Amino acid sequence: MKIAFDGQLITTTLIVTYQGKTMQIDDVIIDTGSSHTVFSPDVLENIGVTYENGDTIYEAYGIGGTVPFYTKIMDEIQIDEFIAKEIEIDVGVLPKDHNGLLGLDILLTFNFILDLDRLKLYHLSL
Repeated sequence: MKIAFDGQLITTTLIVTYQGKTMQIDDVIIDTGSSHTVFSPDVLENIGVTYENGDTIYEAYGIGGTVPFYTKIMDEIQIDEFIAKEIEIDVGVLPKDHNGLLGLDILLTFNFILDLDRLKLYHLSL
């Protein structure tokens, strides 16, 4: 999969499905420094993702301080041809209107290779 580099951030496009509703999310940052995949609530609201009583809430810590997040199970996340089903993601406010972060929870678990020389993201099928 071809990825983009704007001189500061590496981004890609994902397709997310929640309760049968699907949307494409552009400009998702490939973030090897993030342990979790996170999407902005403003983006996911378009397919009905909202906080509900009983959703797990925790605080994420980063350079800018702490921010509350909640978790949701997506029907699936598609990255190029690869599809992960019933996958947990975090929903929380991200800085500078970012749509999302593709974190190590997906990159490592599903054996992705980030080729910075060719600006490509590969899924390594085992």
